Amino acid sequence: MAKKTARKHRAEPPVKPQEAGAAAFSADGEGERRGKSRWLWISAFFLIISGYALLHKADPGGRNTWAIVSPACLLAGYLLIIPAILVTYRDSR
Repeated sequence: MAKKTARKHRAEPPVKPQEAGAAAFSADGEGERRGKSRWLWISAFFLIISGYALLHKADPGGRNTWAIVSPACLLAGYLLIIPAILVTYRDSR
């Protein structure tokens, strides 16, 4: 008769990748998304800053090219913030 105190040998549960010391970003594109959001933020701030810098060159009457380019840069920069926020805080599925 077998002893009741003898323990059964069970297989250990599989180790999760993060517990095994794997990188914080997996190969399913999560790190790529972070890089994309960083470039969106950088380009948005660059467009906004350059729009304000070009605004100083604009003619008060709006008769030169800078009067057209600077508001376009400002608008593009502000509108680029929306996709940057969406990409940054997208749910991981």
